[in-house]
Amino acid sequence: MSFDPSQIKSIKNFEMYQYWDSKRGDRLMPARADLDPADLRDLLPNILIHEVQLEPLDFRYRLIGSEIVRHLETNPTGQWMSSIPHQKKPSKLWSYLEKAVTDKAPVIATPPYVGRYKAHKSIEDIILPLSIDGVKVNMLFICVDFLSNKQ
Repeated sequence: MSFDPSQIKSIKNFEMYQYWDSKRGDRLMPARADLDPADLRDLLPNILIHEVQLEPLDFRYRLIGSEIVRHLETNPTGQWMSSIPHQKKPSKLWSYLEKAVTDKAPVIATPPYVGRYKAHKSIEDIILPLSIDGVKVNMLFICVDFLSNKQ
């Protein structure tokens, strides 16, 4: 099943997808160097970047936006997901990231919200692969939107 951008519910995630899509051009995916943080000023608090290690597969937190950190108990910047018990394989979060790497395509993730702010009921993530060589995914560019009970 291929990625369908019409399935994105979050306005932030749709904007992020459109930006990523414009930067990739006719390539399968853009490189990190194609992205300019100045273009994403309003989305920066919701952006997360994972470094991808392919052999063995693992994901390191490289950048975590302030809105995401606000919802976390600890800041995992610099940590590998395999070292975080509830995130390592075979977690649901791991499977979403693995799918983006395997398919070399965007993935919409909708994990339940389990954070400290009860006004939120769920999360929608858009996981977008990046590649320095146009073939292998070496980073994942992610926008995390916290959906409220009013949405």
